[in-house]
Amino acid sequence: MERENINCYIDNYIGELRHAVRQPILERDVGDVNVDKAKVFFLLLPLLNGERWTDSTHAASIAVGAVHIAFDAHDTIHHQDATSTLQQLTVLSGDYFSGVHYKILAALPDIYFVRTLSTTIGQINELKTNFYKNSPRDVQELLETVESIEANCISDFLYTYGFSEYVPLASTALSMIAFDSAMDQAAKRKLPDILDWTLHQHDIERVQSSLKRKLEKMIAEADFITPLLQEEIRGMTTPLLGKMI
Repeated sequence: MERENINCYIDNYIGELRHAVRQPILERDVGDVNVDKAKVFFLLLPLLNGERWTDSTHAASIAVGAVHIAFDAHDTIHHQDATSTLQQLTVLSGDYFSGVHYKILAALPDIYFVRTLSTTIGQINELKTNFYKNSPRDVQELLETVESIEANCISDFLYTYGFSEYVPLASTALSMIAFDSAMDQAAKRKLPDILDWTLHQHDIERVQSSLKRKLEKMIAEADFITPLLQEEIRGMTTPLLGKMI
């Protein structure tokens, strides 16, 4: 698949996803729906790599995308000041998107996937609650928590629909992107809150370094992925090469 086609698939998916969750009044008050393109890339990676992609697979991928929109809407809330009108609208938008993703899930014929993803959503919400209240005991707990929050819904999708070989690559890359965002104070993501914990910046940098080595090894060994997609993954996970396609 050519780079132009990769972008086309991603843009079409994002357009369909936004249409599925669209609520004009919320858009007017809080702005466009935020869609994480890195998550979209790894969610669609089997499709971009030429794997068989059925209507049911696509419907499930839309459900996962809606889940992450709801997560991201809630994650934009400033915990220090959640009383402003905009913040309250953001809370409502997150609740609305949560309702939408459950509606989409309820329409899926794959009951196993619905149950699996619903369980994972509950686990992630619990992790996030603890995430903001308690400092991690060590770097390993921090890494496992971030990986679960960033990648477990996508991993559920990949496992369920026969793309398990993509899971380690997606989990590692998404965790690394999240930690890179945590080090960028201008990034509008949830993970900068990590920097307020008792773990020092050195701990974060150590995790980043470990993830980068691990990811480079995975990409080198991922002979089932086209060279162009390998290049794109390196590009979005290496700041000097650019974040996205």
